[in-house]
Amino acid sequence: MKCFVQAGCIAAAGFLGQAVSAETVFDCDIKMFTNNGWIAPRVMVLWDDSTKTAKVYDGYIHQLVGEPLSAKVEHRKGNSYDLAWRVNDIPVSNARTKVDGLYSAVFDMDKSTLSIRGVITGFANAPRGRGKCKVQQG
Repeated sequence: MKCFVQAGCIAAAGFLGQAVSAETVFDCDIKMFTNNGWIAPRVMVLWDDSTKTAKVYDGYIHQLVGEPLSAKVEHRKGNSYDLAWRVNDIPVSNARTKVDGLYSAVFDMDKSTLSIRGVITGFANAPRGRGKCKVQQG
């Protein structure tokens, strides 16, 4: 599963170099707090400040969808936002099945952090991760 995600992250970096100019690309290195996977080590948030909208892109999304997914955005306070998105049909390598991932995150632009929590259908564990984000220079 790690190779699957890493390959997608490499490809994602090239794709995001083509992001629309109205969007700011935040490149986030995520440290997982659980060792069961499901959270990509690199997540990119494409933020449009004029409309306060976001898209999310990572290795899973790259492999399964091929383009960034729109996230539901809710303002928290200051320059912090709740993001939510869903990734369908994630293959489970040891079970010959597919699951859906429901992801939520707190994106704090003042602290340049992204905290992610996932709920994976059919699994009791709740993967979590947190990382620092840098604005990607085009």
